[in-house]
Amino acid sequence: MALMTDYLVQGCQMLLTLLLAPLLTGFVRRVKARLLRRRGPSLLQPYRDLSKLLRKEVVLADSASWLFRVAPYL
Repeated sequence: MALMTDYLVQGCQMLLTLLLAPLLTGFVRRVKARLLRRRGPSLLQPYRDLSKLLRKEVVLADSASWLFRVAPYL
C-alpha cells in the first residue's frame, strides 16, 4: 500500500511540475520586461503558446522520405 501511495505522490508531483513550468517562464519574462521598463507579456502567455503549438497540423509532402518523417522524433 505504501508503494502505491509513493507512486501516486510522485505522479502528482510530476503533473504539478509540468503544469507550473510555463507559469515560471511567464514570470521570468515579466520580470525581465519590468527591468527594462516595459510592460511585458501576460503570465499566461506560455500556456497560450503551448496550446497553439499543440493545435498545429503536421505538413508533410507525399514524396518525403522515411528519414524526413522520423527526424523530428530523434
